[in-house]
Amino acid sequence: MKPDLAEAHGNLGIALNAMGSRENALQHFQKNLQLERGAKPINPQHKSFTNISKAKIDHDIEQFEYLVASGYNIKKFSELAAVYRIVSSEIDCASDTDIVPLSHKHRGLLGDTYNRPIHILEASLLEEPAVGKSLNVNKITDDYFSHEFGLTYIDDFLSPKTLASLRDFLLGSTIWFDFFHTGGYMGTYLKDGLASPLILQIAEDLRLKFPKIFKHHKLTQLWAYKYDSRARDKNSFTGINAHADFAAVNVNFWITPKSANLDPSSGGLVVYNSEAPIDWAFEAYNNNQEKIREEIIKSGGNKNIIPYNENRAVIFNSNLFHETDNIDFKDGYENRRINVTMLFGKRSHKS
Repeated sequence: MKPDLAEAHGNLGIALNAMGSRENALQHFQKNLQLERGAKPINPQHKSFTNISKAKIDHDIEQFEYLVASGYNIKKFSELAAVYRIVSSEIDCASDTDIVPLSHKHRGLLGDTYNRPIHILEASLLEEPAVGKSLNVNKITDDYFSHEFGLTYIDDFLSPKTLASLRDFLLGSTIWFDFFHTGGYMGTYLKDGLASPLILQIAEDLRLKFPKIFKHHKLTQLWAYKYDSRARDKNSFTGINAHADFAAVNVNFWITPKSANLDPSSGGLVVYNSEAPIDWAFEAYNNNQEKIREEIIKSGGNKNIIPYNENRAVIFNSNLFHETDNIDFKDGYENRRINVTMLFGKRSHKS
């Protein structure tokens, strides 16, 4: 009825992937991306094209410099980095995370490169399992169910080949379009170019490897966030506040080298032994901090602090309130903390 409705293609991609039709799903995710951010976007006045922040443009400059250093289209990305530096020096922001409108002049300078998928690397399907072969399925499953609500974490989550491929993909692909979070971090989603054969393989391999945990639940959403390494120096850079997600099982894993983390006891995830009441609406359990904190206190305030580690995955009941722990990472583009979140199934107290 409306073939240019981008959101419909993204939703169809989720449905087709759940049905086992990965290639068709990827085609619809790609259609969504092209409609929203291709040569002729359906909404050229979208807020991600007309607004900017220092955190966002500095990220893009660092990414272009990384691509140059990696040998990708050196002339193109060197020139882009130079243009973006001019814009960065001229935009007037109260803080690095302050979002401001782009002037007509600056939109002209950035042209159709800003917040567009101008460089997406391949992240191909692997012949080997994407999830680590050495994982002790029985122990991990027992650990998950030994927690009152369902929680465990595992190291060496991805195979070395998978980890290297995914890291290259997330560092080199210009798919970080969502910069509207108060903490200054960048986000990317399946519809933004994150969808790839590898990322969908990881989700499915994980689901099949732990059938007692994931049961009949299929992948319902997937995103990645990239944090600014300057978070320790600037109070405006923070992680995600306490919230619950609309899913049955949540998987959160990290891919940045552990050498980037300056505090081995922190930088990971805090999961509270407190479930969002099933009658709460999404806005309440995902955003209402006052109400969430009251519920956490009412439940006793007990929490599980899972420190950051490269290639560590936290698997937990997605109805549990959780938040990013304090972040203290080194400077430098490749040291930016990257986490990937996968949601499976629908929210319920009986997941």
